[in-house]
Amino acid sequence: MDAEDIVQSAYRSFFVHAQSGEYQLTQSGDLWRLLASITLNKLYGQVERQTAAKRNPDREVPGGDYIKEAQAPEPSAAEIVGLIEELHLVIDSMLADEQLVLTSRLEGKSIEEISGLLNKSERTIRRLLTEAKRKIEQRLLAGESTTPKQIPSVDPYAPLLFSDYVLEQLLGSGGMGKVFRAREKSTGKMVAIKALHKARQSDERAVSQFTQEAQILANLRHPNIVGVRGLGQFPGGGYFMVMDFVDGVDLQSRLNQDPFSLAEVISIGKQVAGAVSHAHSQGIVHCDLKPGNVLLDQNGHVFVADFGFAFLIATDYATKANIIGGTAGYIAPEILSHESQPTPAADIYAIGMLLWVIATGDLPNDSNSLCEVDDHFAPLRPICQRCIAENPDSRYSTVKEVAQALAADL
Repeated sequence: MDAEDIVQSAYRSFFVHAQSGEYQLTQSGDLWRLLASITLNKLYGQVERQTAAKRNPDREVPGGDYIKEAQAPEPSAAEIVGLIEELHLVIDSMLADEQLVLTSRLEGKSIEEISGLLNKSERTIRRLLTEAKRKIEQRLLAGESTTPKQIPSVDPYAPLLFSDYVLEQLLGSGGMGKVFRAREKSTGKMVAIKALHKARQSDERAVSQFTQEAQILANLRHPNIVGVRGLGQFPGGGYFMVMDFVDGVDLQSRLNQDPFSLAEVISIGKQVAGAVSHAHSQGIVHCDLKPGNVLLDQNGHVFVADFGFAFLIATDYATKANIIGGTAGYIAPEILSHESQPTPAADIYAIGMLLWVIATGDLPNDSNSLCEVDDHFAPLRPICQRCIAENPDSRYSTVKEVAQALAADL
């Protein structure tokens, strides 16, 4: 065993759960006790794994097929992902006291400590734990029977098989779904797999939005748009999307670490404009352009992603009904006021906001107006002002004009 691996794994677990607000640290020393408990759990898990009957780490072959993984003492990556999804669903359905008691117990607190923390009797704490356990068992055992499960028919629009890929790492998670780095078994190439949260797989509107995005992106071929290889179905019937893997970060994450220079902002703006202009030429309005939906690789190459709210102007896509959405601060005023459906002018507005945010770190408001900007970024002001004009007719006519302004004036 590698001690460093165990420690790093413990830290990863801590930050993932802490970010979700699952830990309650109230007393001096709680943090160290929590980290120690997590580390011990990781250690015990490794001990059990390595000493399992006939388990020989030297014979482990990365990327083995799922049948071999299923026969191994530890679950496969796909099974772990499914289990985590199930646990999140059942915990979210619990009462607040049940959640707090369960998470406190998992953090290693005794019944007596939890009783004092919640100011409830130990008998009540045990009752809450029993109820939490019952709900978990009920959820995990739901649907199990002696009759074999029926395998859903394969959707002709989603021909990719999940068994052809090996999940390797969770890259990110949002309100709608998760993105994993994965490896294609047949070629060994790295890809990204995007999947709806399990709770969303039965939501007709979410599934419609997800499958429409995959079909749109599969037909958009541009060097600054994340390529989609196709749509597939999980063994249980839910959908996943296979995309090109981008080794980098989104603009918001990069902005949180280091500010962008003027030259970087210009380069990013021109690349985003090129991608969006191509989408417009295909009758597609992105509708959710923001720093979090633009990826930047190690070489400074930009990729526009997440066409989940894309609006179809053309009729070439006989898919689902348009679902208008977006992110506060980047939505054009005419869309917010329901005066019109999205047009390319809405994306031009969002590009102006995006440029301003990556240049200054904030959306323009009363305390941070376009008129009050560091001289270093002053050349951006007229371009951004025109992009975010309240009247769509006062903005640039096309995204190509935005790119030309960035190239000519800066």
